Amino acid sequence: MKTIILIFSLLIFGLLLTVNSNGQTTDSSNSSENQTKKPESDKPLKIKRKPQARFTQGACSESSGLVSLRVTFDKSAKITDVEMISSSGCDKFDKDAVTAAKGIKFNPAVKNGEPVTVVKIVQYTFRY
Repeated sequence: MKTIILIFSLLIFGLLLTVNSNGQTTDSSNSSENQTKKPESDKPLKIKRKPQARFTQGACSESSGLVSLRVTFDKSAKITDVEMISSSGCDKFDKDAVTAAKGIKFNPAVKNGEPVTVVKIVQYTFRY
C-alpha cells in the first residue's frame, strides 16, 4: 500500500513540474536557462584596434583629463560619426581623441544574423 501511495505521489509531483502557469505542458528540456540564451547569430560589437590619442606634454595647462565621445559603429564596419560629449579641458587632446576614434577598427555587432549599427561611448584619458 505504501508503495502505491509513493508511486502515485511521484506521478502527481512529476505532472506538476511539467505544467506551466498557463496550464500547458512543457518540455522539461526547455528550461528557463535555455530560453534566456542569445541566438547563436547574435554577436556584440568587437573592437579589433583602438588607436591612442596623442598627448604632447606642455600642450595644455591641465595635468590630466578625460574626453568622452559618442561613436557610431556602422554596420558596414566603418566609424560614421564621432561626437564629443564632454571635453578633457585640453582642445588639442580633444581633437586628437576624435581623430583616434575615427580610426577604430572593429567587427560590427550582429543581430538575427545581420550586421547592425551601434552607438557607444568611447573615452580617452591623458595624464602627465
